[in-house]
Amino acid sequence: MKKKTVVIIALVCLAIILASTAITLYVVMNKKKPHTATNDEAAPTVAATAAASQNTTAGESTASSTDPSVGEEVADITEAPATQAPAALTAPDEMSAILAQGGTSLQQLSDIGCTQLVMVSSSGSSAEIRFFSCEDHTWTSDDTLTCSGFVGRNGVTSDMHEGGNASPFGLYHIGDAFYIYDQPATGLSSFQVTSDTYWVDDPDSSHYNQHMEGTAEKDWNSAEHMIDIDGYRYGFVIDYNTAAAYAKGSAIFFHISSAPTAGCVGASESSVLAYLAKLNASANPFILIV
Repeated sequence: MKKKTVVIIALVCLAIILASTAITLYVVMNKKKPHTATNDEAAPTVAATAAASQNTTAGESTASSTDPSVGEEVADITEAPATQAPAALTAPDEMSAILAQGGTSLQQLSDIGCTQLVMVSSSGSSAEIRFFSCEDHTWTSDDTLTCSGFVGRNGVTSDMHEGGNASPFGLYHIGDAFYIYDQPATGLSSFQVTSDTYWVDDPDSSHYNQHMEGTAEKDWNSAEHMIDIDGYRYGFVIDYNTAAAYAKGSAIFFHISSAPTAGCVGASESSVLAYLAKLNASANPFILIV
């Protein structure tokens, strides 16, 4: 190779080396400035900024955790409280015995939210009537309300039919109070019996076993004109056959009576008034007839 050619190649290589060195120095001397977000770019939210700060703090704590007294990660373990067994329901022996007769339990009363219970224990057409109430899972008797009374002339039956003169066996919700003259003290909703008040006992009526005011919708051939029945001066509705099953019985009440009834529960006027004063709709009261 000619000497001139070798010199040219050496000069080219030297030029390349010098250019590379210059570029490297320029990059080092001019570090890239931080990027500023434009309006089209999403700015970090406050939550994201806070999260980043927390992550940084957590990282610093971890980094210093070589000292066991500083920044140790302690597991946050919260033990779930032990499941508490439901409080046991208690009741006087005589109440439990009558419940057993009626095929009902304290738990069933609790499940339906009943905290007042009228209990009617029949013997033929006569009955003993008691009152029990529940507070803090404990049922107690109010002996001042214990009284004698009556059920249907044919006693109590689980096979009810219209005109059978028997009272229905079982547990039933207590409905509205009613009165003919002066409104009694009671915690139940109530209605006044007037000359327009009827209780339909015709199974073929669309209003069977319903309280009706007036005759504008009359489609019945038979109904109790309540104001004509002296025992209805005071009483309350027993919510029996509310579905109005055909001819399964109607107009079942707790009312004033001094003799066996046509299917209701009866007691003296003073006893009926005492029960009305004690009963309260907020206690979801029921009556058990056995």
